[in-house]
Amino acid sequence: MPTAHDHDYPPRDWTVGGLRDALEGTGEAFTLSTYEDEAAWTALRTDDLTREPVEALLDCAEAARDGDIPSLTASRYLDYERTGNRTRYEAVARERRRRLSALVVAACVERHDDFDPILDYAWALCEQTTWTWPAHLEDDSHEGLPSAVPSDEQTVALFTVGAALLLAEVDGICGDRLHPSLRERIRSEVDRRVFTPYEERDDLWWTTATNNWNAVCSAGVALAALHLIDDAGRQARIVERVADSLGSYLDGFGPDGGTPEGVGYWNYGIGSYVALADALESATDGSYSLCSPPNLERLATYPLAVELSPGRFVPFSDSDEESVVAPRAAAWLGRRLNDRGLAARGRWEMARRTDAFAGPNVTSLPEIVRDLHWARTVPASWTRATPPTRRYFEGCEWWFTRASPADPDGLVVAAKAGHNGEPHNHNDCGSFVVHANGESLLTDPGRPEYDRDYFGPTRYEYVAARSLGHSVPYVNGVEQAAGEEFAATVLDRRSSSTVDAFEMDIGNCYPEDAGVESLHRTVTLDQTDGVVSVADDVTFVTADNTYASTLVSAFPIRSEERKLVVTGERGRMRVTPDDPNAERNVERLADALETADGTRDVWRARITQTVDSHMTSLRLRIESDSETPIS
Repeated sequence: MPTAHDHDYPPRDWTVGGLRDALEGTGEAFTLSTYEDEAAWTALRTDDLTREPVEALLDCAEAARDGDIPSLTASRYLDYERTGNRTRYEAVARERRRRLSALVVAACVERHDDFDPILDYAWALCEQTTWTWPAHLEDDSHEGLPSAVPSDEQTVALFTVGAALLLAEVDGICGDRLHPSLRERIRSEVDRRVFTPYEERDDLWWTTATNNWNAVCSAGVALAALHLIDDAGRQARIVERVADSLGSYLDGFGPDGGTPEGVGYWNYGIGSYVALADALESATDGSYSLCSPPNLERLATYPLAVELSPGRFVPFSDSDEESVVAPRAAAWLGRRLNDRGLAARGRWEMARRTDAFAGPNVTSLPEIVRDLHWARTVPASWTRATPPTRRYFEGCEWWFTRASPADPDGLVVAAKAGHNGEPHNHNDCGSFVVHANGESLLTDPGRPEYDRDYFGPTRYEYVAARSLGHSVPYVNGVEQAAGEEFAATVLDRRSSSTVDAFEMDIGNCYPEDAGVESLHRTVTLDQTDGVVSVADDVTFVTADNTYASTLVSAFPIRSEERKLVVTGERGRMRVTPDDPNAERNVERLADALETADGTRDVWRARITQTVDSHMTSLRLRIESDSETPIS
């Protein structure tokens, strides 16, 4: 029975019979350029837009031909069980998939007929004991290693499906140039590891999830089925279930298109969603469209709204501040929805890319070829859109205001309410970001390098996830607590021609022992002078309290007279409390944040009041402290 979704979702009415009839028509599901499309591949190498990333792929392919296939050992797989480290196994697994992808692009671009390296890498992928990465292994394991289980009990997870789609598109692009035994093997392995368990299992949690897992896995299964399965009835059954699941994915976006997952996971999920939408429209001659849900147009505006400056995005939850908008998602969705600004963003992103693997969640061939080919479909004359002056996402309670939207170096202030049980949650209700001149002087730490413990009981011991790693209050020595019940309440949003303000009560985000009855925080931007203010009004349960406003930065903070000064690479900012008796304390947390690029310092300041009554207030004035203004 179709799921009842939280929004208008026409695909809920699709039937297996209708899909089967449409898929038996003359439509072609494989919309990517194949080896036979010589002109399309030649254009990638000669077009200024794509030449550099293509040359990088050719270099990668040459290295793959000259070297051995990297080994994936059982002991490396056990790293996750033994130490919690995900990186050592995943890095090798990604490299194998990247090399296979580069070899396919090189064969098409260079027009050579040596397909043995592709055979070797694809065969090696088929030979892997499991396509599921250690962090995603379910019950079919024995002390950290995958166990032998029947096909209908196999784990189906992100990179299980990723391997299936990679092999399906290797087959689709290369076609009869592949050894017939490899093509047969691909179909057998994908069926055994993905199609059969997907059809037989009713306990795959991600099929009803509202996060990126749903879109990536669901769309990947359907795409692979459209490529590899010849039975239209079986294809239709898979597509019908997938379409229903994708309604749950769209439920994860608010009515205004917002998501607490951030732009990186928007890229991952929407990139997969539009890949299937493109294939399905082609396969059914336009009879079935995943672009029919009306909230797709609203969520398409999300990346621009959460961008702080070009290539910098708000780092709430497990988001990276330095990121991109996936060219494949922006270009296709922009053209399909007639949003020229979004489509132009896809082309612009490709223009600044020199490495085909440098984009968000670009793991292998399915992302690479769509980024390259789809970005080229956008006319060079189309221009990127200007971000909105202000934007509020009601579903996730994220608030943005800009002093000068047309100025890429302009001042942007972002704040969030929400709750502490969100996807990729941080205990950060009331957190805010002050960004100017391309850098966030007060910020959220964003996403650390993932490991086992970060997704376990000790998650909130990490600076990245605990409230002491965010610019939120610290009340009577107590941090915010995890759980959806620890939620903020938005009280007011005020906007005029000169002032924007966002007011929330975050008192309920703290456990009982914090002794707080209410905690109203108001974040304000005065457009006339670029001054940001953060005002806290607190009511306590008892009359003996300490109250601290915490500030977090990736840049050095120092205490200077009555103020704090944050010194970035392009500007300085001063923070002045209205209470002259408040104590100011600054800590440098050396190597506190482990990222994919190494460890990073976190600077944390606390402005602390000793309160001998039931109430207090604290106001912070945040403004430029340099010749380079922050507005």
